[in-house]
Amino acid sequence: MFLPRLTLTALCAALLAGCAASAERPSTPADDAWLTRADDCCTAGLGDLPATAVDARQSLTLRFGPDTPVHAFAGGKAPFHLLALPHRQGPLRVTLTSQVTRDADGEPQVFAPVVVLLDARGEVQRRFDWREFEYHSALGFQGDRLTLGFAVSPGTGADRVLITTSDEALAARTELLHPARIEARARHLAEPPVVNPKAAHRASGEVRVEVRPLGEATGILAPLIGDDLSDDDAPSVIEAPRQTAMAAGSTPSRDAGALEGIDFRRLIRAALAPAMPVPAPGSPSSSSSAERSHHASERRFHSAMARRAS
Repeated sequence: MFLPRLTLTALCAALLAGCAASAERPSTPADDAWLTRADDCCTAGLGDLPATAVDARQSLTLRFGPDTPVHAFAGGKAPFHLLALPHRQGPLRVTLTSQVTRDADGEPQVFAPVVVLLDARGEVQRRFDWREFEYHSALGFQGDRLTLGFAVSPGTGADRVLITTSDEALAARTELLHPARIEARARHLAEPPVVNPKAAHRASGEVRVEVRPLGEATGILAPLIGDDLSDDDAPSVIEAPRQTAMAAGSTPSRDAGALEGIDFRRLIRAALAPAMPVPAPGSPSSSSSAERSHHASERRFHSAMARRAS
């Protein structure tokens, strides 16, 4: 039993190490020199930038790199993706996640997004700087990441979402939590005196975008909480039994009137009262005693019914 357990443990460790190695494998250019050489795709304003339509329920990964359109924004030349929101779909919840990766030397790097909400004319209505993204340390199979979520009601005043970066963002860094500190916090121990690494901001990377109707359950709780109910999934409405209407001039029956006001609890207590000792089977008085007890119970019940009916 010891050898199979040891083998299984080693196999799991190897799989986890392989997943970690594949997650940290660099998939971005070695530097951002390509951005300096890139041409501006559009010389007009923000309203003429190419956009990609998204649905009310959609998940997509946006890749930023040499193949991404580049525009000279007010904050500097940067790659961008423009998402056209669906109209007449109700309020939406948009969530963006930028994952921290590693370069060829193992140093952390991340795409620091700048999100801009545009109206139908391409004018800026709202702006989220990279500092407004929330940092989440590595947990389980999820690495360090920056996340941002906001609600929006698509329409002429909120028509498109621009995702890009800026010169200011590229010049900054994001401090990460050291793995030793993460382990110490998980075990409720004192954190070691180690220096937290800092991720360089790059013009290349990936941003995960989730678009959902506002209030809809997502993630691991979705199978438990469920999405918005359809007509088939709507809970049934249980109605009280309808009373049959009486004809005009009719009166309740005598039996119905006789039952009104009866103390059924008293009758139940009388029925459950301890019975008289039953004679042994075969004795001369066994059958006569049982008959007398039965007749006495009947007389008590009928007399109670008569009193209530009168």
